[in-house]
Amino acid sequence: MRLHSLRAASAACAALAALAVAACGSTNTTSATPTGGAGPVSVTPNSSASRLPAAGAAARVGADCAMIPSKGKGSADSMSTEQALKAASSNPQLSVFIAAAKRAGLDKTLNSQHSYTLIVPANSAFASLSKSEITHLRNSGFLLRIVRYHAIKSKIAPQEFATGARPLTLEGKPLTLSRSGSVYKVNGATVLCGNIRTLNATVYIVNKVLLPPG
Repeated sequence: MRLHSLRAASAACAALAALAVAACGSTNTTSATPTGGAGPVSVTPNSSASRLPAAGAAARVGADCAMIPSKGKGSADSMSTEQALKAASSNPQLSVFIAAAKRAGLDKTLNSQHSYTLIVPANSAFASLSKSEITHLRNSGFLLRIVRYHAIKSKIAPQEFATGARPLTLEGKPLTLSRSGSVYKVNGATVLCGNIRTLNATVYIVNKVLLPPG
């Protein structure tokens, strides 16, 4: 277990290092265009959208909700009062994905979008990436596609996992939801803790990085 934790930490550090190197090569942190992609994401907040219910209004699901503090900064109650990406950034176990979103220039987009779902890989999820995939994180286009692939255009409730729903992402590709007993999955990645309400989105933390097809 200790060896696995060290490997996970090493991979997370490598991913963060890749993002840091990429960031040093660019001063533009507000937009990025993938090679051969559809261009920057443009989202107009829905001013009529109502705030999501407080965290306590719905039960969380997942294999490891103990990773969410019971009170204080980073707790479910605290996250319910903040925009999605800002809320996730309060948990140090999610720092690699937060860095990726900022490097891709999608932090403002994800914080202004309303009634959507954000899939956040835990830092340990980056341990399953190959060396070449971690290296690709330096490419702003590849990084943008990955982050967009983790944002679902609609709000997803736990009940939808059992139906095998395939919701559309900002990347334009669908994700596949599934459930077996108390285990919830997104594209085969296990939900560690989900149905976490933030001010503008529902968050599901997973144990793998979701890579867009093609």
